[in-house]
Amino acid sequence: MQTIINIKHGNENLVSHSGLLSVGVLLESMQLTKRLENLPGVHCVKPDMSHGDILSSMTGLICTGKPDYSAIEIFREDPWFFTQSLRISGCPSQVTLRQRIDLIGESANDILKEACAEMIREKAPAVSPIKTSAGNFVPLDMDVSPFDNSKTKKEGVSRTYKDFDGYAPMFGYLGKEGYLINVELREGSQHCQKNTPAFECSLFKLEHMLCGLFLYATHTRTTIFKLA
Repeated sequence: MQTIINIKHGNENLVSHSGLLSVGVLLESMQLTKRLENLPGVHCVKPDMSHGDILSSMTGLICTGKPDYSAIEIFREDPWFFTQSLRISGCPSQVTLRQRIDLIGESANDILKEACAEMIREKAPAVSPIKTSAGNFVPLDMDVSPFDNSKTKKEGVSRTYKDFDGYAPMFGYLGKEGYLINVELREGSQHCQKNTPAFECSLFKLEHMLCGLFLYATHTRTTIFKLA
């Protein structure tokens, strides 16, 4: 029996990055525009786009696997879906994106981490514990994960303990699901224990904000919290 295929022409917009819709919903729940309205030490006279829109744009690029500033120009050619899905007022140029992110620097770090912790608390279906003979515990994993940035001249790139040039960022993950709640970019040659106590203090603060668990015991790489 011959198969009949009917082809219809429509005016729908077809995109290859529809996942940005989910990203936009989560970013909107974080209220970045309101949170980042007045950043200490960051002075931008009458900006056309808010700090929140700029950081949301960069987040959108990263989520599509295009972490370079120049990649934003692809979306500027037809910005409708990019701007609508991320709930932003417009699509910045690569120059605006780079200059504003350089201007913001690390001034928004604490605000963004707290916003992410609140988002996980409100949106995550569960923060699952591990079952042991002593009870149920939520794992809090911390570790350095070297990035390979060989043959680059980026600031901070140096020899890592993995014997290649790159960065050695520290990450903190919560629960069996591995929700990322803290991260710190480090030079590749930095010893893993340097500044780790301060990182842990920040991590514990975010964890307590997220689920209000009580510190039970600390191990080399995993801090375990007992469920309240």
